[in-house]
Amino acid sequence: MTVGRLTADHPLSGDSPYEYVIVGGGIHGTCLANHLITEGEYTRDEIRILDPREELLASFAKKANQCGMETLRSTFVHHIDTESFSLESFAEGHHRAHELVSTENHPDRPTLSLFLDHTRDVIERRDLADCHRQSKVTGVTRSAATETYTVETDAGAIEARRVVLAVGLGATPTLPEWTASLPDDAPLTHVWDETFDPATPSAFEGRTYVVGGGITAGHLACRLADRTAVTLLSRHELEIELTEADPHWINWRHIGKEIHTLPAGSEARLDRIRSARNDATIPPYVERRLAEARDGGALEHRQGEITSANATDEGLSLRFDDGTRATAARVVLATGLEPVPEQPLVDRVSESLSLARGAEGFPVLDGRTLAWRRTDGSESAVYVSGALAEPSVGPFARNIVGARRAAERILDPPDQVRTDPLPMSSRGGS
Repeated sequence: MTVGRLTADHPLSGDSPYEYVIVGGGIHGTCLANHLITEGEYTRDEIRILDPREELLASFAKKANQCGMETLRSTFVHHIDTESFSLESFAEGHHRAHELVSTENHPDRPTLSLFLDHTRDVIERRDLADCHRQSKVTGVTRSAATETYTVETDAGAIEARRVVLAVGLGATPTLPEWTASLPDDAPLTHVWDETFDPATPSAFEGRTYVVGGGITAGHLACRLADRTAVTLLSRHELEIELTEADPHWINWRHIGKEIHTLPAGSEARLDRIRSARNDATIPPYVERRLAEARDGGALEHRQGEITSANATDEGLSLRFDDGTRATAARVVLATGLEPVPEQPLVDRVSESLSLARGAEGFPVLDGRTLAWRRTDGSESAVYVSGALAEPSVGPFARNIVGARRAAERILDPPDQVRTDPLPMSSRGGS
């Protein structure tokens, strides 16, 4: 196996290890690279972001457009730059202050277009694209002799002193059991399928059922209602929450008090975080969009579940849990993605490096540095950002502000934090 540096002109060349190799070029990976260069004084030649997409943040932008997002749930101070008011200054400087949307009892929120243009501006000003190499990471191993890591990719392998997993949510959509018997050409898709595009005109003339009760389903139902008759099908009444969690969870002191006092790797941490996170909720401004679509006759909301489905020439024949049926239907699922600890790469890395995993397979991290602990309790030089870091960063870990908080810890960890030692029950990979 060839080991070296991946460059644009020479895919494998050079000998020195990188200071940081970041796995994932989404919000978290790009935010960390920007912090390392801007605040940590690392050079672009010392950092590599490995992501299979052609551009940084391509996956985030695609998913946001797929679900029909118009504005972010996060406020204007949450972005990938290091200065809190960078996005606001960008909006004012480009005469786009009107795209900072006023929200009752909440700071202004940016439109999706403004947020993406600001991130592209940061990437361009900091030359972050120079750090990106288009490749898929397949594994990570460690050399005890050199104390460096070999990051294996589909384009070769490179060495690093530190590796950061910023892999985002799971890659595989979750599907209800009733979908298993349907043929591949049935009018059924998932919002996160690579080929799904809500803007593509469809010849389908029946009713479209959007299955889900969270913000993604809400955005998607509103988007599709612009062009077809839609039923939003949720298992429960729609729950309204402005934010993903109480804003106190953005503060490290609150995070330390609430979860770092609980054993690392424990189920108690996950329970505490999940009780604080407002999953499967929609914010008031999406509720208003849904109400407008209902009032216009393009959308209806139904509470219940699909129990079975059969493909016919006219579309899907659906049976619901109350015994009623619908025919000539199309279904778009907004039922989420696989749990992030179940990603194959997470298994391979933890197993090859003997890294500790706690409840539900989440990495056991050092709360001060976000370094993944080994099974013997020592600290590795593999760090974690994003949903994988939720047991240490809290309910906002997967969000934009979570990316900034993780970058702070990885770049400049505090002298001390309140955190319990590795519990005896922690296990290695697989």
